[in-house]
Amino acid sequence: MEKDRLWISDIITKGMRIDEVYVVKKKDPPRKGRKANHFFSLVLSDSTGEIRTNYWGGNEEGPVKKVYDSIREGALIRVRGSSDQFNDAMVIQVNLSNGDDVLEETVSGDYDVSHFVACAERDPEEMYAELHALMQQITDPDIGAMLEKLFGDQDLLRRFKAAPASVTFHCAWVGGLLEHTLNVARNCEAISRLYPALDHDLLLASAILHDIGKVYCYDVSTTITESVNGRLLGHIVIGARMVEGACDRCDQFPELLRTKLVHMVLASHGTNEKGSPTEAAIPEALALNFADEMDAKLERFIRARDSGGPEDTFVVDRALGTKIFLG
Repeated sequence: MEKDRLWISDIITKGMRIDEVYVVKKKDPPRKGRKANHFFSLVLSDSTGEIRTNYWGGNEEGPVKKVYDSIREGALIRVRGSSDQFNDAMVIQVNLSNGDDVLEETVSGDYDVSHFVACAERDPEEMYAELHALMQQITDPDIGAMLEKLFGDQDLLRRFKAAPASVTFHCAWVGGLLEHTLNVARNCEAISRLYPALDHDLLLASAILHDIGKVYCYDVSTTITESVNGRLLGHIVIGARMVEGACDRCDQFPELLRTKLVHMVLASHGTNEKGSPTEAAIPEALALNFADEMDAKLERFIRARDSGGPEDTFVVDRALGTKIFLG
């Protein structure tokens, strides 16, 4: 990280002067405050976190709305203001009555994506080499040929190494999909040793393929957002189609094996309520669901625990619905 940049994670005390560029993650419409001043709020972010920012104008709504309308979600803006504390959280206050506190949009064409979007701590090339080594354990020639067809597509491989695994829930960073896939594949490789009755090659290949549709589900720029395909189709449907297509490109791919591989992707979330069109009907699909959910939830659980401050005993993760002990 650049030492001369004020990261959001460094805004930890009241009264700090802020003069830095952040990303607009969310906008809340202008409204009237208790003292008749009009204001609006933004959620700003960089690769270290998020912070709410309040823009305080005067008693006329028009000028405040004009500034609000000039700001786009996903844009980079320069913020000049002061840090404050509200409801046990740090915020930035931009108050025009102080004379020198302003909020102005900056040109967003030239920036370092790593400043604004979190990136995997591990090198993607190193992680993919480990995943490829796991692929080499697969002895079934049809599955091996299918994986070669799929990952031999250099554009897809580039996307796979760079894609996040989600927008916010788990591994929500550049390279997060590869990191999550590697973890799930390792889990499944270990499970197959504990339960030798499982089809090792089917389970391991499906671990590698279960989230492959996510390569087309996210747009990464100054923020991570869901793509149109991701919103309208979802990664499970997209991934199932990709697996079907890869099998179809192989000569005389066994039909039952093709069906099992597609089933593994479709059932990877476990239940209809969690997004799977079908529920596990073979033991390998059940094992994959447990391995996938364990990695996603453990990663978020650990990250939530590590987000606690020195004075905290518990932190609450609302997505998990869990109070996490920090002792």
